[in-house]
This record gives sequence, structure tokens and C-alpha cells, in this order.
Amino acid sequence: MKKNSTSSKSSMSSKSQKSSKKSNRPESYTKLTYIQKVSRINRKLRTGDISKVADEMGYSATHVSDVVSGKYFNDTIVNRIYDLTRNRVSNAVKLSKIENA
Repeated sequence: MKKNSTSSKSSMSSKSQKSSKKSNRPESYTKLTYIQKVSRINRKLRTGDISKVADEMGYSATHVSDVVSGKYFNDTIVNRIYDLTRNRVSNAVKLSKIENA
């Protein structure tokens, strides 16, 4: 009996080692919450983004707009729009550069 318990412990540790993948992210990295993603999306959203995502994903533009505004919850839509707007400068920063020029 004791032999089985040690073998199961060793198999458990080997499973956890196999499932853990190395990542390029720093150790201090934390995933954004759903609310944080929606907030960042709304700061960087441009004209045509909602219709573009709606066409790509097969949803209506109204539904995508409602998800972005917070009326409905849909992770796949939020993740797709977040990927689209990820590397953009926020609208406020963009406007301040224009005003100061």
C-alpha cells in the first residue's frame, strides 16, 4: 500500500511539471479582469471597429456594441476587440497631441 501512495505522488509531480509551460511574461504579470479590458477598449475604440468585429465573428453590430458598453457579457467578443485595439494610443493622448501641435 505504501508503495502505491509514493508512486501516485511521483506521477502527480510529473504531471504538474509537464502541464506547466514556460512563459515570456514576467513573474509580476497578472491577467486583466473583464472590466479592465472593457475599460481599455473604450479608451481606444475607433470608428468602424464594432462593425468590423461583428462581421468577422458573425454577431450583429448592435450586440457587439451592447457587449462593449457593458450591457451584456461575452468573453470572446471582448477578447477579439481587445486584440484589435491592444497596440493603439488612447483617444485622449491622441487628441492632446493634436491640440498641443
